[in-house]
Amino acid sequence: MRKISTEDRLLMRQSHIKKILKVIRTQGFLSLSIQEIAQLMNMSRGSLYNYFSSKEDILMELNDFCISYIYEAGQMISNTELSYSQRLQKVFEHAVFSAAYSSEVFLKDLQISCLSLYEKKKQARKEQMAAIHSFYQTGMESGSFNELNPALLIMQDETVLNKLINTSFLMDEELTLERALYDYYLAKCFQVLKPELLANMNHEDIKSMVKKILQKLSPIL
Repeated sequence: MRKISTEDRLLMRQSHIKKILKVIRTQGFLSLSIQEIAQLMNMSRGSLYNYFSSKEDILMELNDFCISYIYEAGQMISNTELSYSQRLQKVFEHAVFSAAYSSEVFLKDLQISCLSLYEKKKQARKEQMAAIHSFYQTGMESGSFNELNPALLIMQDETVLNKLINTSFLMDEELTLERALYDYYLAKCFQVLKPELLANMNHEDIKSMVKKILQKLSPIL
C-alpha cells in the first residue's frame, strides 16, 4: 500500500471531517459512536483508524478545522489592500460561517468532553472579535462607516445569523436562506456604510457573494 504523505493525510482528514459537520452541528458529537462516525464518513471502522487514532482525535481535528477558518477570515478582514466595502463582505461571510460551525449543541459537547479544546475555540473567537471590532472602529475613523457601536454590530450579526441558520425561523416565515442572507446583508450595508460608498454598491455582487457562501455551506446545512 502506498504510503500517504503527511500533507495528503491532513487533507484527507479534513475531507472526512467535512462529511460529519452537518450531523455534528445539529445532533452533537458525544452521542455518536465510532461506528456511526465511520458510516457518516463512508468508510469502515478499520479504515477510519488509518486517519484518526481515537474519537478524541476526531474532535480535535474538527475543532481545528473550524478555528482555521476563523483565522483565515481574520487575515482577510485585516488586509488593508482591500476596500472597506470588500472587507465588510468578509466580516459578513465570517459571521455566517461562525453561526454554522458554532452551533450550541456542538459547543456544549465540546465544553463537556474536552475543556481545553473549548477554551482554545473561545480564545480564537475572542481574538477574531477584537479584529472585527478594530475593523469597524478604523472604518468609522476613516469616514467610510457611520458612527455606531462595534460591539452591538457584532452582537447583531451573531443573533440574527444564528436564528437564520439554526432555528425554524426561515420555515415559519416561508423564506429561503439565500433571500434572508441577501436581505440582511443589504440592510447591514445601509446601516454601516456612508452614502458615498452605498452609491457604489453593486447588488449583483452581493447576490454572487451570497451564492458563494451557500455553496461553501451546502455540505453542512
